Amino acid sequence: MNLKSLHNILILAGPILLGGCAASQMHGFENAYQGYSVPEPLVEQIRLELKRVGLTNAQVTRDNVGRIRLVGNYRNEDEVDRAYLIVQSLVGLKSTSPFYPENIQEKRWEADAKRALAQHARASRSPTAGAGVKRALIVGINTFQDSRLSPILGEDDARLVQREAEKAGYRSVTLLGREATKANIEAALERMKRELGPQDSLLIYISSHGTQPVPKPGSRDARKMSIAAYDTGDATMRANLDWRWKVHSSSVPDTRVQELAQLPTRQTRVIIDTCYSGEILKDIPDESQRYILKTNGGVPERAGISMAAWSGEAYAAKGIFATDDGAAPAATGADKARRPRTTGPRAAPGASRYTIITATSDGQLSWGPSGTGSGEFDSPVTPGKRLKGSFFTQAFFEYLGRHDGHIEPAFAAARAYTQQKVSTITPARDWKGPVPIQQVPRLNPPLPANDPSTIYD
Repeated sequence: MNLKSLHNILILAGPILLGGCAASQMHGFENAYQGYSVPEPLVEQIRLELKRVGLTNAQVTRDNVGRIRLVGNYRNEDEVDRAYLIVQSLVGLKSTSPFYPENIQEKRWEADAKRALAQHARASRSPTAGAGVKRALIVGINTFQDSRLSPILGEDDARLVQREAEKAGYRSVTLLGREATKANIEAALERMKRELGPQDSLLIYISSHGTQPVPKPGSRDARKMSIAAYDTGDATMRANLDWRWKVHSSSVPDTRVQELAQLPTRQTRVIIDTCYSGEILKDIPDESQRYILKTNGGVPERAGISMAAWSGEAYAAKGIFATDDGAAPAATGADKARRPRTTGPRAAPGASRYTIITATSDGQLSWGPSGTGSGEFDSPVTPGKRLKGSFFTQAFFEYLGRHDGHIEPAFAAARAYTQQKVSTITPARDWKGPVPIQQVPRLNPPLPANDPSTIYD
C-alpha cells in the first residue's frame, strides 16, 4: 500500500473513529452500548434455565442496544411470561428487551380482554334517570400466606381510603388481609362490572405486592403486571425462578382491573400505590412523558430496577423479592398496574371525569416504612401527627384534607413530598451495582393549576 492510499484511508476513518469517541462521551451512550453488555455466561445460564422449565423452543438474542431479547416459538402468553421472568430475574429489567416475540400460537391476554369487554357491551343496561350510585373497590394486604412475600402496609393505606370514601357517601367493597384472596378479588371485580352503571361514580384503590412486570403484547414498550393476593405464591417452594413463576401465575392479572376501570361512568378515580404502577400510563402522553422524550431525543425511557433492590430494615418498597436475591430481609412490596385510556364526559369546563393516579413513574418502586416495624412517620401537614402506611398515599390524603379534596394541589404537594422523602433512602442495587432510588408519582390526564376537580365529586 502506498503512502497516498494510506493517507486517504486515514482521512476517511478519522471522522468515524473520532465520532465513536465523541459518542462514547455523550450522555446515554454508555447506557446503550456499555451498560447492556450482559456477560455471555449469564446468557448461557438463561438458555439452560429456559430448557430446564420445558421452554425448549424459546430462544434469546441481543437487540440493537445489547439487551437480551426473547425470540423463538411459544404456545401461549403464559410461556412468554415465564421466559421473561427468567431473563429479568437473571439480568434485571434494564437489560431485558421489552419487545414481545412474534411467534405465539395463542394470545390469551388479548382474547380475555376483548371477550370481557364484549360481554359487558351485551349486558350493559340503558342509562337510568336520577343520580347514580357511588361505588368503591378497595383492596389492601399487610401480610401474606406465603412468608416469602414480606410485610407491607397495604391494609393501613386501604383503611384510610375506606374511611374517607365512606364519609363521602361511597358504598365500599373492601377486601383486607385474609379476605383478599385471588378468588375473592376477581369475584369482586366481576360483580362490580355487572352492577356498575353509566351514571355511577367509581373509586378504585389497591395496595398489595405486585409481580415483576413483563412486556405487554401489542405495544412497543409497555409492561403488564399482576396483583398479589393474600394466597399468592407457595411458601414450600425454594427454587427462586420457579417460585417467581408461581407468584406471577397465582396473582390477579392487571387486565381484570383494567376491564372495570375502563367502563363508562359519571366519574372514575383510580389510585394505585405500588411499585411500577406508572407502567400503566406508558402509552398515555402527559407532561412527564413529553419531558422524558424531549430529554432522550425522542426515545422512550426503558430503564428498570432489579428485583435485588434493597434499602435496609427501616424502609420497604412494594416490589417482590426472593430471599436469595441479596435483598435485605424486610424490603419488599407491590406494584400494580392496569391500563385505562379513556376519559369520561366533563360535567364542567376543566373538571376531569377520569383520573388515574399512580404512586410511581414507570420502572420505579413505591416506598414507605417497613411493614416489620411501627410503619409510622411524621405528617407533612400536621405537626405532631403520626401517619402509618406508604409515603405517597398517606401524604396525598393529608394534602386532600388541606385542599378540600381538590386533586391538583393535593397531588402536586404529595408528589414533591414523596420525591424528597424517597431521595434520602439508601440506593438500591441491580446486578451491576448501586442504583439511585427515585419515586415520581404521576397523574393522568394532567390537571392545570387550580383545576376544580375533587377526588370524590
